[in-house]
Order: sequence, then C-alpha cells, then structure tokens
Amino acid sequence: MDKTLYIYYLFLMIIILYFPWKRRKRYAAKRIMKKGKINNSQRSAGKIMRELAERFIGKDVYINLLDGRADGVIKEVTGNGIVLENKNGVQVVNLDYVVKLREYPYNKKGKHSTITDM
Repeated sequence: MDKTLYIYYLFLMIIILYFPWKRRKRYAAKRIMKKGKINNSQRSAGKIMRELAERFIGKDVYINLLDGRADGVIKEVTGNGIVLENKNGVQVVNLDYVVKLREYPYNKKGKHSTITDM
C-alpha cells in the first residue's frame, strides 16, 4: 500500500512540474511571434546564427526551435531560413526561432544516437 501511494505521488509531481514548463515555453514563443519587431541586436544575432548554420551545410543536424524540433541534412542557408531535407521530404526552418543547432550524434554502429535535450 505504501509503495502505490509513493508511485501516485511521484506521478502527480511529474505532471505538476511538466505542464507549467511546457506552458512557459509556449508563452515565450507566442510572445516573440506577436512582437514581430526586430531591433539591431537581434539582427546581428541573426547574422551570427546564419554564419554558424552555414558551417553545417551537407551535415545531418538536429535543431531545437522555440516550440519544437527539426532534423535533417542542411541543403541551403538563405537570408533568414534553413532548408532541411529528411526522409519525409523538404523542410524550411526560420532562423529567428532556432535556439540550438547541433550535428546529429552517431553511436558506434553508425546509427543515430538518442538525444535527451529538452
């Protein structure tokens, strides 16, 4: 009986901590989309992100966005976007919403490793 209460309590705590984190992330993405204005510091940050993305052309990458993820091989980096090609087709990602860009890790057998980023 004690162990089941502990499991229920743990499950409840995970739910209580997970949903506010997800809501906060979604709110930040909506606020940035509504704002729509780009100041000079954001423009220079966009140029830096574009230059960094150009280093990954032709490589299999994993991209964390403000509200989601994208992965694939970078085919082209344009003024404000990245063209990705994956097994589902072609995907275009706006550089304004890119949080993290990294090369996809592989394990010893040459397969994709599991990524545990949030």
